[in-house]
Amino acid sequence: RATTTMRSRPSLPRVARTASASASASRDAFEVERARESVKVSRASSSRGTGTALAGCEYEVIRVRAREGGERGTKTRVFVVPGNPGVPAFYETFALALGEATAAASVEVVGYLGHTVEDRPNREEWFTLDEQKEHVREYIARRLAESRDGEKCVDVGHSIGAHIALHARRELGREKVHGVIGLMPFLHVNTRSALQKSLNFVTRLSLVTHALGKLLDGLSAFAPTARVFLLRNAVTKSMDTTAAEITSAWLRWQSLINMVFMGRTEFDALTVPVTECPLVADAALPSDFAAVYARDDHWAPLHQRDALASIDVDVTTIDGVDVDVKHDFVVNDASSRVVASSWCAPIVARLAA
Repeated sequence: RATTTMRSRPSLPRVARTASASASASRDAFEVERARESVKVSRASSSRGTGTALAGCEYEVIRVRAREGGERGTKTRVFVVPGNPGVPAFYETFALALGEATAAASVEVVGYLGHTVEDRPNREEWFTLDEQKEHVREYIARRLAESRDGEKCVDVGHSIGAHIALHARRELGREKVHGVIGLMPFLHVNTRSALQKSLNFVTRLSLVTHALGKLLDGLSAFAPTARVFLLRNAVTKSMDTTAAEITSAWLRWQSLINMVFMGRTEFDALTVPVTECPLVADAALPSDFAAVYARDDHWAPLHQRDALASIDVDVTTIDGVDVDVKHDFVVNDASSRVVASSWCAPIVARLAA
């Protein structure tokens, strides 16, 4: 098991955003901190390096706090665990909207080790699902140690982040983590999806992944215009401007190997059906777990939603909204706001009651 010790880093540069009037009002009610921190990761029991320790393993966080003196609640702390890639910048609009809708004291988005928008010079390591789970658990434990009396904690996990959040709840106990919300949760490999089978295969192609990453870096250095054209037409076409800018800054060899190879460990780990998953069972029994699904989502298919419902997990399906909500909802501000305010916030209120 990985162990970590934290070291703070300077705040991240702010990404330019275009905000609607409602978003501007939300920002007036909250303070947003964007930070880059580092930890030391021990791999003493890892098959990938017995007795090794990695210092300066960086990750990013976004902390949204109610401004002092505002008419805000002070009893709920929300931790958001992203999907893969675990880049908090994609979730800033979501975190602000969730804070506004819940009157939470704070909403924190904790990024994954190695998954950073900013470059990490001379770093070649990537991190497994188990290492990311331990990192998130330790981060939440550290932050909860600073909690005020009477504060409630709710974890919100998106995609594989739901699995990670459930792990943190089990390890820390329900006296510290009062509930978990899975947004389009990736909890079990979808054996009915041909696309997911193909993606599982692609994560095994190490040489191809490295070559593609080096190509991206080469384009960035020697043909930036061609790289921008490629991204706009093949990767960021359906994204809002801010998400497209984040993707362009993030996407490089270092990021690609972290995303793809962590994905490989996800496919290897999530082989237990959702109805037999110990993490789900532990949270479902006291009704501390709720899941929100979208339609046409191979990562969080509706047959798994139905399986969760059969063991009395509170499940909801997003319907009847004007915004098209997909698995990658955080790349569009409108879908981020509707998921936060209309679907996630009411469940946060129930779990924190």
